[in-house]
Amino acid sequence: MVNPQDASPSPLTTARQLAGAWWSRAAVAALGLAALAGCDSGKQRDIFGAQGPSAEISAWMYNYIFWMMVVIFVIVAAIFTYAVFRFREKENDDGAMPKQTHGNLKAEIAWTIVPTFIVIGIMVPTVTSIDKLMDINHMAGLAEGEFVDPNQVVYVEVIGKQWWWEYDYRAFNGLKDPEAGTTDPANWTHEHMFSTANELHVPAGVPVYLNITSADVIHAFWVPRLFGKRDATPGRQYPLYFMAREPGVYYGQCAELCGESHALMAIKVFVHPTEGPDSYDKWVESQKQPAAAPVGALAEQGKELFISKGCIACHSVRGDERTEINYASRSRTTGPDLTHVGSRTTIAAITMPNTKENLTHWIWKPGEVKGNAIMAQERYNPTKVTEEEAAAIASYLIRLK
Repeated sequence: MVNPQDASPSPLTTARQLAGAWWSRAAVAALGLAALAGCDSGKQRDIFGAQGPSAEISAWMYNYIFWMMVVIFVIVAAIFTYAVFRFREKENDDGAMPKQTHGNLKAEIAWTIVPTFIVIGIMVPTVTSIDKLMDINHMAGLAEGEFVDPNQVVYVEVIGKQWWWEYDYRAFNGLKDPEAGTTDPANWTHEHMFSTANELHVPAGVPVYLNITSADVIHAFWVPRLFGKRDATPGRQYPLYFMAREPGVYYGQCAELCGESHALMAIKVFVHPTEGPDSYDKWVESQKQPAAAPVGALAEQGKELFISKGCIACHSVRGDERTEINYASRSRTTGPDLTHVGSRTTIAAITMPNTKENLTHWIWKPGEVKGNAIMAQERYNPTKVTEEEAAAIASYLIRLK
């Protein structure tokens, strides 16, 4: 006699149990997604609300592929649901094997042709979109046959470093090959103006040319409301063209896992109006100026500590030969230019607001702010500072505006 408890459940019972478990997991997942949707830092990092041709192309591609996938999902789900209910096991089923089908030419042709057309439907707009993104004239909103004036393009070298971004602003300085003309940005040359970090400043309504690379590992530069992701790879340079339509503040993030503090490698972009007290030109002129002399005994002490404690080995403050690093001699371990660090709204790649208290903590205990940052490593920062010394250095730096 077979013990009923030892008997295997019927396929129908098993299917019902699996369905119940699936719905339970789906409900938990839905609640989790709803909770995550409520996590908003106020720093919008999404493709919605695109503010320029580059971001609009990315948003269009997202919506196009999303709705294509919705249609495919609905069709497949409908066929699947029909099959589940039409051919499900009945209570009075005798358990016999259904009639098997081997080979169906029409079905095989269909499931070969349909995916082919789906791939083509994705490939064609993707290729044409990439072609537009790689055309600075299209990003500038110019008609076919029109070309941007290189003197009117904002050119910035973007260098990814663990875990912050360096920006070298450069001015147009002629052509590599005068006979080739100005139509190809690869033929342009530029001269260095000044360097800054983490907070990128650009004008509204003006084409921007970012030349992106990395000094250590692979990063990815991404400000979704302005442009899509672009890799920053050591030894290689990748162009990225965009134009922001409206003044404002936009946020981005390194989008390539790049080490322990990857999540703390954010981006902040200030888009300035072209005229007025907050214009881009006024910001550029202020950044070109040398650092202000320290005011007050504590700030003067901070400057001397900045020199004696070895900060000048990695950081440059223009305007004093004792604190200025030659632009051409920078390396992978060279830190941000601090000539106007006091004018920045944040420090440590947007990790903290730029206040004297936060700056003191960042100088004193950098490892607590950003784990394994170069400034926190013994081999790069052997000369430790006390909290009082860090406060004096912060008093000096916070006034550099």
